Amino acid sequence: MRRPIALLWVGLSVILSCLTILLPQTLAESATPPPQIIISQIKITSSNGQFITLYNNTNGTIDLATIQLQYFNSYDLLDATSGKLISLSGKVPAHGYIIVNDGPVQVCYQMVVDSVSLGLSTSKGMIQVGHLTSDKSPQFISVLDDYIAWAKPPSSTSPPLPSGVAPLPTSTGEFLQRQPLDGQNAPRVGAIGEGFWLSAQQPDGSSLCNSGPASVGNGNQLLAATPPPPNIISTSSGANLPAVDAGLAAPQLSEILPNPAPPLSDATDEFVELYNPNDARFDLSGFALQAGISTTHNYIFPSGQFILQPHEFRAFYASQTSLTLSNDTGQVKLLDPSGNVLSESDAYMTAKDGYARVYANGSWQWTTTPTPSAANIINAPPAAKKSATASKTTKTASKTAVKSAKTTAKPKVSNGTPPSAVTAVGNLHPLVLAGVGTLALLYALYEYRHDLANTFHRIRRNRAAG
Repeated sequence: MRRPIALLWVGLSVILSCLTILLPQTLAESATPPPQIIISQIKITSSNGQFITLYNNTNGTIDLATIQLQYFNSYDLLDATSGKLISLSGKVPAHGYIIVNDGPVQVCYQMVVDSVSLGLSTSKGMIQVGHLTSDKSPQFISVLDDYIAWAKPPSSTSPPLPSGVAPLPTSTGEFLQRQPLDGQNAPRVGAIGEGFWLSAQQPDGSSLCNSGPASVGNGNQLLAATPPPPNIISTSSGANLPAVDAGLAAPQLSEILPNPAPPLSDATDEFVELYNPNDARFDLSGFALQAGISTTHNYIFPSGQFILQPHEFRAFYASQTSLTLSNDTGQVKLLDPSGNVLSESDAYMTAKDGYARVYANGSWQWTTTPTPSAANIINAPPAAKKSATASKTTKTASKTAVKSAKTTAKPKVSNGTPPSAVTAVGNLHPLVLAGVGTLALLYALYEYRHDLANTFHRIRRNRAAG
């Protein structure tokens, strides 16, 4: 009798162990938070370059060093013959964007730009994005946030694409855009792979960013994440105020270039950029740009010469204004005809060659990519090198983290569901182990049914005799 009893104990132990593993996992999966980073747009066709736009779906800044973007040349991983990790760098502000591109692309709203070699397949493929976390183990793991699988549209005689695979646009100038969108035209995605994809036209020199369906982001502007300045133009501000400006939001300082890089010169190529957040034209007659802190200099816009178009970015160069921007400590303000401050930059410190000061997400910051009279490109300067003393102090402390990080050369997906066409390969699911344990238990009961019946008979007989 020891053998059937042993088998029974083994089967019960396996089942209880699987339930112990499965129940907490099921509860955790039911409370899975929304994805941190979302694939917002992707362009596969080779015309005008390929790009991937990612959206920060959180309320905090994301360090791109913790994001893993992986590409496969097939939406079915069993058919994929190649894949690669696409390196990212920089930081993305809360509800901000990063575009990863391999060629020139017209940027129509505020985003981080990271140029890398993509080489995405124009026939079929898949991209997964995830973030690194060490919350669940001493080692870093990659948690899947989102994916997109694509393929060429099937012909009339071909079978339909598998569920979850988006058909590529037929025009080489189009890209795929994530749907649905929220009130800020950001992708509204609450779970991995949720939503659907629509084709959109890539803008070019003849297609403006705010011209309806042709716009990247479908209407997003540079300052979409930042409310207009609280100053509303009123006729009581002064007798010289243009009447057409009454009731409009004041223009906003959006970018300044205090120290142009050679061969540009300070005398002619320094600029101050204004952005008109209104849906109507704004007349700058009588308004003034003021440069300096302790000593200031003003440039008053001549009457009828400068009118900002709706949602226009316009740079005013030193050759026009004769304003000199300090390379050390400076500030720029926009004044109304009565001298009231409508918009102002922060008091910046040392301005390096070619660095522009830009307004983004409610604060001023440096970018290495000046964009006069165009939407700002937030390309953060490289971080300063640590001193030798600081490096020695942190070297020992970072050894453990480096060892752990080495295990993430290839991302391992810890949660999420890939497209139905993708065959996932991994460890045995606890349900499989529970099934094996159950079969072992049932087999033991069947194989030793006679011994068990005799045992129960003896027990009943002994009780009756007692």
